[in-house]
Amino acid sequence: MRSRRIFITGSAAALAFGTARLRAATRTDVLVLGAGIAGLRAASLLREEGANVTILEASGRAGGRMRTIEIDGLPFDLGASQIGANYGRILDAARRVNVVAQPTPRPDPGTCFDIGGKLLKPAEWAQSPTNPTRGDERKILPHLLETTLMARFNPFGDDVGAWLEPRWADLDISAGDWLRSKGVSDAAIELASIGIDHTDMWHTSALAMLRDLARSMQGGYKPNAGQALFTGANSDWLGFPGGSETLPRAMAAAPGANVHFGKVVSHISCAAPRPTVTCLDGSRYSADFIICALPFSVLRRIAIAPALPPLQAEAIADAAYGGTTHFILEAKTPFWESDGFGINVYSDGPLERLFAVPSKDGSVRHLRVWVNGYAADRLDQIPATEIDGFVLRELARMRPASAGKVAVRAKFSWGAEPYTLGHKHVFLPGQVRRFAKVMGDPWQRLYFAGEHLRRAEFGLEAAAESADRAAVTILAQNA
Repeated sequence: MRSRRIFITGSAAALAFGTARLRAATRTDVLVLGAGIAGLRAASLLREEGANVTILEASGRAGGRMRTIEIDGLPFDLGASQIGANYGRILDAARRVNVVAQPTPRPDPGTCFDIGGKLLKPAEWAQSPTNPTRGDERKILPHLLETTLMARFNPFGDDVGAWLEPRWADLDISAGDWLRSKGVSDAAIELASIGIDHTDMWHTSALAMLRDLARSMQGGYKPNAGQALFTGANSDWLGFPGGSETLPRAMAAAPGANVHFGKVVSHISCAAPRPTVTCLDGSRYSADFIICALPFSVLRRIAIAPALPPLQAEAIADAAYGGTTHFILEAKTPFWESDGFGINVYSDGPLERLFAVPSKDGSVRHLRVWVNGYAADRLDQIPATEIDGFVLRELARMRPASAGKVAVRAKFSWGAEPYTLGHKHVFLPGQVRRFAKVMGDPWQRLYFAGEHLRRAEFGLEAAAESADRAAVTILAQNA
């Protein structure tokens, strides 16, 4: 720990940190683990305050769970992509690197439902014999069940902070059990599970889901407006031209970003006076402070000394991550024009959801299969040599008109990615009250950031929120 006790701004700060580097050229003021949006954001803020920051990234790319591929000249986002108009931190990060967010209108190609082995139009759902729900539930379209039912019994309104208040601790049970206690049928709960980006309704804390709903409502989302959360033709979500990965690529290429790729961390020694990180290739890095912006699914494989406090170590060891698997398809002919159903499908089969991906001129040539949670894990078990055929056969079962008219162009699984091991952190029942307030606490000289440490935000903005918190805490330590 150097004697200077404050990070100061402007040229004076650069001079102060520069002098320190002359005294010990191998020293880094702050070491950031992970070049996802949380790590990049924290590093950017600290650099602005004059700190010398080094980022270690295990993979060969920046972005973490922001990933974009290109097919036929179109960008396809495979991870975090949606940017709310109120995502102030993400929009600020984009402004700093001259990346412009633009509205992303989604033309509605119509939706149909593959439930109980029968393809149904929305107008047919309520009276269909294959509709397994009961009473008033039957009127709710399957893809709207989650938000409609959660909102119907939501005790928070748009109070985002309520989820951590002791008076609501009894809601830290599975969302399925909570809805069942309100009289919701198991069939409705099962159908609601299809669209959530967690594991399923039976293995996700109701508190965590209510928190996300409250934040969405605070941002203007209306659960009863006939629009699923995060989707819909009239959504005001923003996006980056060229895909979501445009932002982290620009941040990693910014002057002074200092990202070291291919650095797989194996050990973290976080005690004063000089915390040290060791990588699998034998390289070692030391710093005054370390920010770990790795998902807990990866962090639990890394040795940490001194050992974390027991409860925090348990939170990391037991953290759950929902899988997400995508298939990008190409339709050789518009088969939906011959079967008379909307392009999008919400299914209780293994493919779960099918979405149209409009081209720049609004025409549809590409489709996306989007599978979440345990269903994604099950698909990932199918051998690579067999998975394309399985997807096409299942699509033909749902939409017979598609047989022989569709090709698989790409597959991507977040659960199979070695440096993420899942897509979204999930609070299991009981974990909010047990872990939420302590799992991100600093330990020695080790600080934490990432979407899993969300408080008032979710998604990309939650990652940026946690990055700001870690950076400010370190700056305060040096004041």
